[in-house]
Amino acid sequence: MNNTKNGGILPLMALAAMTLLAFAPQRTQAELVMEPKHIGAYVDFGQALTDDDKQALNRTGVYLTVAGTHDERLMVTATLGGLFWYGFPELPSSSRLIKFGPGVGQAQAIYSFGEDPSNPTAKLQFGLFPVKYNSDATNLGEYLYRSGTYPGYVWNGGWSYINSASHLLQGARLTIPTFGGKVTHDITLHMERDVAQPLHDFSPGYMITAKPNGFVEVGAGFVWSNAISFKPSRLAPKKLNNAYSKSTGLPVNGLTDFQISACSSTDTLINRNCYQDIKAGMPDTAAARATLNAWNDCQNNGNCSDIDYYTFRGIKTMARVSLDFGSLLASPMLRPGDLKVYSEVALLGVENQPFYYEDPLERLPVMVGLNVPTLGLLDRLAVEFEYRKSRFKNTFLYPYDNQGGLPVPLAVGGESPYGYADQVVEANEDMFTRDDVKWSVYATRKVTKGITLTAQVASDNFRPANGEAKPSSQPFAKGPGEWYYVVRAGFGF
Repeated sequence: MNNTKNGGILPLMALAAMTLLAFAPQRTQAELVMEPKHIGAYVDFGQALTDDDKQALNRTGVYLTVAGTHDERLMVTATLGGLFWYGFPELPSSSRLIKFGPGVGQAQAIYSFGEDPSNPTAKLQFGLFPVKYNSDATNLGEYLYRSGTYPGYVWNGGWSYINSASHLLQGARLTIPTFGGKVTHDITLHMERDVAQPLHDFSPGYMITAKPNGFVEVGAGFVWSNAISFKPSRLAPKKLNNAYSKSTGLPVNGLTDFQISACSSTDTLINRNCYQDIKAGMPDTAAARATLNAWNDCQNNGNCSDIDYYTFRGIKTMARVSLDFGSLLASPMLRPGDLKVYSEVALLGVENQPFYYEDPLERLPVMVGLNVPTLGLLDRLAVEFEYRKSRFKNTFLYPYDNQGGLPVPLAVGGESPYGYADQVVEANEDMFTRDDVKWSVYATRKVTKGITLTAQVASDNFRPANGEAKPSSQPFAKGPGEWYYVVRAGFGF
């Protein structure tokens, strides 16, 4: 479940509280109004189908939301919940037993500025709260806050399988509406946590949303990941696996596995007469020698002028658009939002880095969605597709282990970065492209007051948690033939 550490959230809350005291108008009387409590539960049941196996996806969740408003300006909301779940995949051991975990869904305060609290000039939101800038997305997209930078992994889902296209942000958000609410600015400052690395760094962000009419909505924004770090040395760990040569642009890791000195200057690293381990895609011998010489000079003589290290710090950008064609038709057969097309594109790291991050198109996930009309049979039916062309696996194993900003799991099996060279990818195109396309279908229907049925079928970037509550470093669906379905019965009041 989602947890917070007091050491991270309290300084933010204290800073926000001082801001409120400084700018909030003084009042002689104050009133506390409690909102109706919201309590509910849901039961999920489904299956994950891979090329080799079928696994159950069953969960039961409960939650309670309490909110109150002080003096019509300060609203405080908290959601507490618990989840009964099974580790994935099931193993023939105690990890097959059902697990239970308590968690915090939100713990936030919102202060409204301006003379009229019902029409504020700005809102300050702080604490632990969900951020969702694309109200149309049900599963895919929402890249700005729930995707990596270096490496640019893509993630969806979480502790909730269904309709979870949002990010639980720990920090603060200032929302400023302008032009009569048609243009909205959001300024955020949040703490990196969970799988992001390094943990506890602060990342500022900005978003703008424009909705000039009922047909079109556009938005854009950026997040400067790890911009404020209390320990900058963590941003670019100075170790062999994270090092590269400035002059050759080659990673040092992987070259030491080859007998470079046994070859002449005209040989290449794929010459079977020179090397024990033959891997197509190894660089030219001269460049390899120069890279190793630079690394040895750095380690032995302290001359590191030609050595640099991959960094976690970087800027992510996002742009999106929604077109509500149903609003133009004004047909009684269409529900609000039917025939709406929405899309989002993100650049997960604006700056190039050698070898791994030389092609911006490999850091460019694109999502397209459509709300399909059902003639009143469903409250919503959404179909979403995602395309992300990259030669690298969609993994956060390396940053999760805090060893470097790399997109390959070098910590497992001694994998060489040169297994991802262009000519290797061309020779094994199917292996490197089978996970480029993701898809998701979402459907929901309110049965009666307080009871809703929801279903989701997808081959996406969902990473189930194992018996130790640790998410898989890669999505379980690694190809088009691997997918899952989940049906949810939710009830609450």
